[in-house]
Amino acid sequence: MKLLKVKNGLLEAENFFLASPFGDFAGSANVTRDISTGKLQLISNDIKIERKFEFTDFVIELEKENFDNVDVGDFSMIYLGNDNISFGIKDKDPLNQNKYWKILREDGYIQAYSSMDGINYTNVGGMSYAEPLLKQGFRKLNNKPFILDSYKVYRGPYVTVQNFPEDTICELYDSSNNLLKTRIFDATMECNIFLDYNNLDGYLVFKDPLGSILFTSNSITFGYGDVWVFSPYNFEITYLGNVVGNMAPALLQDLDEVINIKNIGSVAYTGIVIGTQTSGNDLIELSLDGLTYSSTITLDFAIDEEKQIYVKVTKNAANNSFYVRDFQLVIN
Repeated sequence: MKLLKVKNGLLEAENFFLASPFGDFAGSANVTRDISTGKLQLISNDIKIERKFEFTDFVIELEKENFDNVDVGDFSMIYLGNDNISFGIKDKDPLNQNKYWKILREDGYIQAYSSMDGINYTNVGGMSYAEPLLKQGFRKLNNKPFILDSYKVYRGPYVTVQNFPEDTICELYDSSNNLLKTRIFDATMECNIFLDYNNLDGYLVFKDPLGSILFTSNSITFGYGDVWVFSPYNFEITYLGNVVGNMAPALLQDLDEVINIKNIGSVAYTGIVIGTQTSGNDLIELSLDGLTYSSTITLDFAIDEEKQIYVKVTKNAANNSFYVRDFQLVIN
């Protein structure tokens, strides 16, 4: 038995403002970026940089650098909106600048948070926002550049755990053994745990409805939007020589790639069906020889046997860049 991470929570594999052409967001603003450090600088005063942003539910989490001095009227801000209404976060208090900003939207409600350390967040406002979003941008007014250190977009603020029976109890503990959250699996054999901050180090304990322990996971780093599946199979998945495991996301580097699946358990398996699931509209197919591809493949695994699987992603023309690697490996 094993708890497997089968989906990374990122909606965009890269930082949009580093990976996209300047024409996609810079407009008339003076902007510089350093790919080696991952930093973007908005130099122009009171001239926005703005990107197309049409996600429905999401979490934006970013890290910025605070201004050395903030004079009267100075500010830095992030905003989202459409042609009718905007919502965002603005730092303008010289004694209360926040290095971290977070905005999430779920079920037509949008909420904003700020933090000095990226762990302890303060809710700074929210509102009902049923209209479609179209854009997201930044503005600033200060004699120093606005420096964006990191920018990530996730599918939601929850970590999802699947494949335990209904009414199974799931407890989330931090690395100091403090109980943080308790959730119950629903009729779809799934539970969703809200994360107060991203990349939380901890572990999960699963109990039957009477409170008897069924399974305790290893130490895990839990991220926004990640999906974990409790598997009765002891498989190890490797990509580019690295085990796809608990700590870091595994994102395909190209449209044609190879992954390896190994039976590290003590029993053989037969009739294992391997497929994919995606929230995007790219076509993702699998193959054993790199020539003949299909949506699923069926395999037998002897003890310690390892098999190579080819993955081909055919990009939908409507997807400009960022959904290309957004899929979940399904093993039944």
